[in-house]
Amino acid sequence: MHLSGDDMLRGLAEATTTIAEELTDVPLAVHGELPATIDGVYFRNGPGRFERGGQRYQHPFDGDGHVTRLDLAGGQVRYTNRFVRTAEYLAEERAGRMLYRSFGTNLPGGLFANLFRLNFKNAANTSVRWHAGRLLALWEGGAPYRLDPATLATLSKEDFDGALRRPRARPSRRPAPLLPFTAHPYLDAESGELLSFGLVSGAPNRLMLYRIGADGVMDPPRQHALNRFSFVHDFAVTGRWLCFLLPHADFDLRKSVLGLSTAVGSLCIATDRPMQVLLLPRTPGDDRPVLLQGPPGFVFHVAGAYDDDAGRLVLDVIRYGAYPQFDALEDLFRNPPDGAMPRLERLAVDPARRRCERLSLGPELEQLAFELPVTRPGVCGEPRPILYGIGAPPGRRAPYLTSIHRVDTATGRLVSRDFDADLVGEPMLVPGADGDEGWLLSLVHRVGQGRTDLVVLRAADLSVQATAALPHRVPVGFHGCWVGREALPDSSGD
Repeated sequence: MHLSGDDMLRGLAEATTTIAEELTDVPLAVHGELPATIDGVYFRNGPGRFERGGQRYQHPFDGDGHVTRLDLAGGQVRYTNRFVRTAEYLAEERAGRMLYRSFGTNLPGGLFANLFRLNFKNAANTSVRWHAGRLLALWEGGAPYRLDPATLATLSKEDFDGALRRPRARPSRRPAPLLPFTAHPYLDAESGELLSFGLVSGAPNRLMLYRIGADGVMDPPRQHALNRFSFVHDFAVTGRWLCFLLPHADFDLRKSVLGLSTAVGSLCIATDRPMQVLLLPRTPGDDRPVLLQGPPGFVFHVAGAYDDDAGRLVLDVIRYGAYPQFDALEDLFRNPPDGAMPRLERLAVDPARRRCERLSLGPELEQLAFELPVTRPGVCGEPRPILYGIGAPPGRRAPYLTSIHRVDTATGRLVSRDFDADLVGEPMLVPGADGDEGWLLSLVHRVGQGRTDLVVLRAADLSVQATAALPHRVPVGFHGCWVGREALPDSSGD
């Protein structure tokens, strides 16, 4: 189906409209047959409010966090949704207007309304993760918020019993007393530990490394000094390494602090220059970093990583040739620049020789538009060749993503299902048993129909098994998690 830039913009406008109501435990009508082996809850997070007091947010990353809960059991689906009641959300609800700066939106009123306004809004809108009995709404610029897994009620800001508090004098803690925590932590299925990071500006800039044990207890954070404050959204974890790709997309903190620009508007972007590849030993106490030169471009997401027999770290990444200007959607969709599409690439990083080289995944995969990758849960650092994600049909130049892809990186084989003009959300894998690949869950925004469907696909061939229309349209979101029934508590809260 051919889609014009105007078609894409209309679809995105529909899919980024503020949601008006919160519902609790609503049964959904299922069309088709929902596999009986799917038994658990799909949690998903994304922006749900796109304006405040008549002022629309200027960047799609700024909307207030909105979490959906889809309970699948016995061939039935039940639906609950809630906004994350952050301190900033509650204050702005009471005031009926913007009170805080956001990642891509300054306060109305120009320079003097934003000068030295350092309290940025924690949108809590990027991901939701289950670990050690906690359900956490995540946004990389601030601390997590803990939610009730049954009702989605906001319980508290999560500081891991004080371990996430900034180790500084009290005056420096006023704007943000807690350290930031990425929206992309990694769970190691073997140890049960959750590995995460946060970026802190200062002199020097610091990369904070977190480990939360299977019991939910956080170790004292490790830290590594950085000479640049780059925009880093994701990282990779293997048995040996924590790997960070540092692009030449650095925040100009002076411009942001003085109110001369938004945070994203302060980025000094030179994605034609090589990224830096930073390797930090995973084992605490062994802090000998390796820094080397990688390819140019920008990476939001890492699809997978493992250590090979030659001592290299092999990375599957989603690379953009140029930083995507999501706050300039008309140009992005009417006149997409070269490098606008996200591409799947494999990198081999050799720490001994301090070299990074590209490995071929085959011509079909290297031309594939691919984002929001997911794979089967497992041990951090083991090869997992099957990737799922969203993308676009061949030939489309603008990053309007309407397809779900299944990629086998070992064979180069691609299976794809396109939904025409409809926008697909990140596919979430429900692993099967006894060698069965399992099932994919995705929320699909039906353009022009004013509704969102839960779509269930067989993971191996992307055939649609069942659909369920949600009781209202849900904005396109970012990331989520699947929690099997056995892991959930019998009652809400604690």
